[in-house]
Amino acid sequence: MRIIKYLVLTILILLVWSSVVNFGINSGKLLSPITSDDSPSSFIEGTKERLEDEFVGNLAMVLIENGQVSQEFYHTVKEPVDQFTIFQMASISKWVTSWGIHALARDGKIDIDAPVEQYLSRWQLPESSYDNSQVTVRNLLCHSAGLVDGLGYAGYSSVDSLQTLEESLTRASDAFWSEGVARVGHEPNTKYKYSGGGYTLLQLLIEEVSGRSFNDYMKETIFEPLNMKNSSFIWSDSSDLRLSTFYVGDTLTIAPHYKYTALAAASLYTNVADLSKFMLAHMEDNEVLNPKTIDMLIQDNTPSGHRMHGLGPMIFAVNGAGDRIIGHDGNNRDAINNSARYHPNSRDGIIIFETGHPNFASSIANEWGFWKTGIPNGTVMNANKRKVLFILLSGFLVIISGSIYLFLKRRKLKV
Repeated sequence: MRIIKYLVLTILILLVWSSVVNFGINSGKLLSPITSDDSPSSFIEGTKERLEDEFVGNLAMVLIENGQVSQEFYHTVKEPVDQFTIFQMASISKWVTSWGIHALARDGKIDIDAPVEQYLSRWQLPESSYDNSQVTVRNLLCHSAGLVDGLGYAGYSSVDSLQTLEESLTRASDAFWSEGVARVGHEPNTKYKYSGGGYTLLQLLIEEVSGRSFNDYMKETIFEPLNMKNSSFIWSDSSDLRLSTFYVGDTLTIAPHYKYTALAAASLYTNVADLSKFMLAHMEDNEVLNPKTIDMLIQDNTPSGHRMHGLGPMIFAVNGAGDRIIGHDGNNRDAINNSARYHPNSRDGIIIFETGHPNFASSIANEWGFWKTGIPNGTVMNANKRKVLFILLSGFLVIISGSIYLFLKRRKLKV
């Protein structure tokens, strides 16, 4: 009976210790940031150390401190990369596209709480079991419109293969992981479900309401006022800008350059110089959106309990005190990964573009968020797994050894 009591007590203490370690992980108290120094140059050094263990073909990174670009870092395995090197953005395109939508609302041309279909004539959502009139511009912006397309666009290797916008909405032939049909599959505004098709629908809205091509509208309405001189949703091979080489993940093999019908969702081309201007426009007066609108679009707009998305940007690193990171990531084949995030409270930010690795940029951006706010996520936890495992097992060893020692000592005293 004495052995059973000691076993039960030991197990209970082990469970308590496991709970303490789990709390330490989730609160960030047991996790180490990429650097213990609070200087931007130290963060870059930490990034370089991580880079030594990974294959990244090209990388461009900018750190923003208190509303000013403070540090830059560039890496390449072949051709030079600098602040003007163009990268394809993948889903960061959606965040920039959202400003085009808000500019239409600014000019009184749309109401973001109106049904999107009232602005469309070229294409309509297919009939569904739900009320399509509940699909508003607002819930398309924050991925709560009930669309179940699961897009994910893979793109096309040739411009000649591109679908029309209407064909892509009906069934995207470059669908990645899904059937690629933009349709309502659950009650709008009841849950969060990421939808590339929703932003393709917003691309159509912009064309219909503005009467211009999507790329021309975005150039005149967003890029020119923000002085983003080297940004476009359509790449021209005749441009004198240098496009970053695409690599098949973890190799020096050059990957194809894919083109997209879904420009708004996946096809922005820009560099860190231009996207820095876009990020800084969130922190200061600009010629496109006023501070009240910017504050609205960075607030959580997803259904209760999700805290995933504003009216364009995603929301990262949320804590109970209302602190958070705002931004967006982008991934596409073969190995494009980009991240742009900022901390509204401190007016600090990070922009990191890379090719050749599936998630290096997002991983470093997650580390930056923890470094800035102390709010951890899965990437930071994974980077600390050896440390945490050592702490957990060391505690187990101490508890079990102590239990055995006390049991034997008590038994000896009894004898």
